Amino acid sequence: MTPTTTFQGAWPSTFGEGDVADMVALGAHLAYAYDRDDVGITAYGLDSGEPVWHTAVPNGDTVAQAPRLVGDKVIGAFATTEQGSGTYADRRGITVVALDARTGRSLWSREIPGGKDVPAEAAPHVVGADTRHVLVASYEQGYAQTPPLSALLDTRTGQVIWTDADFKGVDLEQSVAVGVRGDGDFAGKATSDGDQLWKRNLRLGDALTSDPGPGLTWADGTTAGGTLLIDPVTGTTRLDSGDASLYRCHYDGWNTTVCAGADGSGEAAAWAVDVHTARVLWRLPDETADRTAPEITSAWHGVVYAQADQAMTLDARTGSDLRTDIGPVSPSLVNDRYGLVYDPLARAIDVYRANGAAASG
Repeated sequence: MTPTTTFQGAWPSTFGEGDVADMVALGAHLAYAYDRDDVGITAYGLDSGEPVWHTAVPNGDTVAQAPRLVGDKVIGAFATTEQGSGTYADRRGITVVALDARTGRSLWSREIPGGKDVPAEAAPHVVGADTRHVLVASYEQGYAQTPPLSALLDTRTGQVIWTDADFKGVDLEQSVAVGVRGDGDFAGKATSDGDQLWKRNLRLGDALTSDPGPGLTWADGTTAGGTLLIDPVTGTTRLDSGDASLYRCHYDGWNTTVCAGADGSGEAAAWAVDVHTARVLWRLPDETADRTAPEITSAWHGVVYAQADQAMTLDARTGSDLRTDIGPVSPSLVNDRYGLVYDPLARAIDVYRANGAAASG
């Protein structure tokens, strides 16, 4: 009913109402966020709410979304400006860093040159990261004259594997990076050498894209209402939602992604999809059972967290109600120990400890 603690930082502004996952990366005992004041990454203790460490990035001036946690590393991307002198103009670029997740110690740092006309609004962010690769993209939101820039790096060393100045990276899989070309076409590039594996015109307007879980790439805007889940390796469609528009997916870390949106009549809708087969497991609303669709806030290890008249949980595989008496708020970022809720008025994050979770040391 009441948070364990609350923490607040100078993290980047988010689009829309804001999602905690767009602001922080959640670890077992710490949460990691960018800092716009002393530009860098700050780790917050989830039991105390206090900063545990902060590492600044020299010449860093712009950050977007959240850093990524991969094993024992926190990886961040920063727009940097090196001041010119005399007849030499300022030089803008991207700095990607990997820090020790426990101490904030720098493990590697890599600079990627930017174009001379790169606007300040083209803030880089980490699209995806795993134990082998990091995909970073820099682009302006909405219509932009400046082409996007993406780079793939080695997670272990920071070595740049390839860059592409006409590729807006949107999803990273083990062997493929998926993105949108300047002409609006979707494309898949090999993580090994950057070769284009496939290209597909989805006739998108203002394309919306995200990662709904392993083996799937999400694309919206394909028709008047309607969402595609695409195979990132081949570019083929694995699921077409028809007249339903699914605008946000929550992967539970196991086998299921739960997507929220609206059906053809404009009513709230929720679909659960098996990430391995792309089979729809259940849908809400269900008129036959007289069930409505709640607001989906997150999913974790077989449990869907949602908001109806109050916070509730559902079974990720069956869609059946589990608990309907949790309290007033439902967490929007969850792991085995904690649930996080964003307070947009205070621009603060409330931390709730899971029942039975031991305090961190």
